Amino acid sequence: MLIGEKVCLGPVLNGDVPLLFNWFDSIEIVRTNGAYRPTDESKFHQWIMGAGTDPTRVLFAIRRKSDLRLLGHVHLSQIHPVIRSAELGIGIGAPADRGQGFGTEAVMLAVAFCWRELNLQRVALTVLSNNPDARRLYERVGFQAEGLLRRAAYADGGFRDVTVMSVLRPDAAPAARAD
Repeated sequence: MLIGEKVCLGPVLNGDVPLLFNWFDSIEIVRTNGAYRPTDESKFHQWIMGAGTDPTRVLFAIRRKSDLRLLGHVHLSQIHPVIRSAELGIGIGAPADRGQGFGTEAVMLAVAFCWRELNLQRVALTVLSNNPDARRLYERVGFQAEGLLRRAAYADGGFRDVTVMSVLRPDAAPAARAD
């Protein structure tokens, strides 16, 4: 388990799956990440259970440290051991739990996990233009914008720009080039 001041990251438990499913099927949450489509419960359960056997993914439950109440999830996907990179995604489920620093700390813990445990060099993500709160969170953690994909996603009734962001391992020196 990864422990911070406000949250801890650990495994998703069987009892967590129904609540996570409800959050993943929430129109409000989905619209900040793409077009809404009803989630299939059996496929969602397979996705959750498959995270433990897929070496290219890590899924953490985010829990409030004080009482271990489930707050959301953070996941790493497309973990590439040769390129030493991964993609990150996060979701804080209940609106009342957002804006309290839980997501910021969860992303910080997940990025530190990438450096210490996975020996990665780069963590990337994408964020839609209709989700400025998420972008500010990522910037607080050290992610920098790398580029803009114009009208690259359809969400909440319109086309949205998508910003590609990443954070690089702070202690990594650029590789020497052989010309």
